Amino acid sequence: MRKDKGFTLIEIIIVIVVIAILFSVGIGSYYRALEKTRENVATQALKIIQISLEMYATENEGSYPLANGLNELREKIKKFLPGGNLPANPYNDQPYSDENNSYYRITYTYNPLENAYTLTVWDRYNIKRLILLSNRIVIKGGN
Repeated sequence: MRKDKGFTLIEIIIVIVVIAILFSVGIGSYYRALEKTRENVATQALKIIQISLEMYATENEGSYPLANGLNELREKIKKFLPGGNLPANPYNDQPYSDENNSYYRITYTYNPLENAYTLTVWDRYNIKRLILLSNRIVIKGGN
């Protein structure tokens, strides 16, 4: 009777394959969770900007800033932003700006005739809208 100590080559290969399968499932979940976290950070950034816009309007007789781009918007609502700057973009952890607005893009539009603004944040590839915030009152089914 032979009493070899150790593992056969087949047993080692099976263990390596099982570990590789577990790793691939885990790494996929990790990247999905990372992307979801970045989307949540971008959504929170939009809410911070919305609060700053409302504070601006409170001090400016209910009017919102007319701005072409994030740099101009930042300058107009600077005193209402935490730290005086727009929140950080979750892609590169730099404050949002016109130059830093390609991933998790934020757009701001203002219609002075209606005194209404719309803030939108897009996903990493600028395909899917994550959230849209607006002060516009929408009446459904009315004249």
